[in-house]
Amino acid sequence: MVAAEIYQTIRELIKDPQSLINYIENYLLRASNTPYITKELNNDHTKLIANSELGNAELSINHDIRIRGHGKAKNLLNALVLRYLGTDGSRKITILLMRRGSRVYRVNDLPKLQSLPLGLIGLVLTSLIIMSLIIAVLRITSILPPIHVIVALLLAPLLIPIIYSYIIRVRIRHGDLRNSQIIKFVLEYNDFDDARFNNALRLLTRIESSRSLDEIRRFVLSLVGNPGTSPRNYYEEIIDVDAIMNKLGIKNYGIYLVNMNQCNAASIGLPGINYVILTSRLISCLNERELMAVIMHEVGHIMHGDSAKTLFLISLAQLVNIALITYVIPIMRLPAIPILITAILIELLTITLTMKLSEYAADKYAMRFVQGKDLATALIKVAWRELHN
Repeated sequence: MVAAEIYQTIRELIKDPQSLINYIENYLLRASNTPYITKELNNDHTKLIANSELGNAELSINHDIRIRGHGKAKNLLNALVLRYLGTDGSRKITILLMRRGSRVYRVNDLPKLQSLPLGLIGLVLTSLIIMSLIIAVLRITSILPPIHVIVALLLAPLLIPIIYSYIIRVRIRHGDLRNSQIIKFVLEYNDFDDARFNNALRLLTRIESSRSLDEIRRFVLSLVGNPGTSPRNYYEEIIDVDAIMNKLGIKNYGIYLVNMNQCNAASIGLPGINYVILTSRLISCLNERELMAVIMHEVGHIMHGDSAKTLFLISLAQLVNIALITYVIPIMRLPAIPILITAILIELLTITLTMKLSEYAADKYAMRFVQGKDLATALIKVAWRELHN
């Protein structure tokens, strides 16, 4: 039943079944050298059958979508459908600008981050494990940590993220999207048009010398008019961030753009500090409706207090580990390391499950403000590479 619902949802996202079939056929012929392909194209039913050393598989599209077969061939067809939905069957070059008042910022002018603050949870979890093991070793060697050290270990999972969140907001303050517009110049190429795509990328290095919006627009249009770099489609899009925030009713939250080659977003929702971070790669990949869906997904995390819940669970796990090591294990004379490792595994499983459930809850929250289809396409565009792999 679940698989049928997933395939039905995917079918609703496919605008042109024949275009999908042709795209998969080209990919199989050029990239995987599949020797035997047959297809049927008509108004009511579209089908592609692939036979290769990877096995046999069939893609059938009518009122829903079905992928039959086995092994790597079936997995490849599943991956290609996701790739098509995630890229619209094209390769894109996006020149991304931010306009605030009369000033225009390029992506390279914006704050840079190596990783999103979501990585902080992993850091705190790693610290939890390391500190628990250190306390265990001290206890085994009959060295009882002082009470102030234990208190510091209990407070660390709460204080470190809060301090780090304030530092991050100071670092990215110049990427504040309030009172700003996002300007996108998008050049779309066929997925296999390597020559024109690579030529355009090579010439784009010259855009660094452009200092105004008009200069950048003239340069992009010169690429569009050049036979060696002309795309199959070109468009310019302006996203009014203030209008989005007013429409969604989120004026109390900060939204920041950072220069990062990762298609993702993050939110920080802690006492006295609530903001959303969008990466430049994410905004390049999504249209305005999809961007609204991602923003409301992140706002959902803030509204549900997911950051605080996760940090509370980590602190609780820290308290349990210290209690086990300092009092329970010595009194009951239990083996320290096996008990501690078992406790840490249970804690990690609980925290991971809680974070997973919070993602579903944030999706439900977003769907109160945006269409489910926009949220679905946004999630696919964000995650299609991982799913494809």
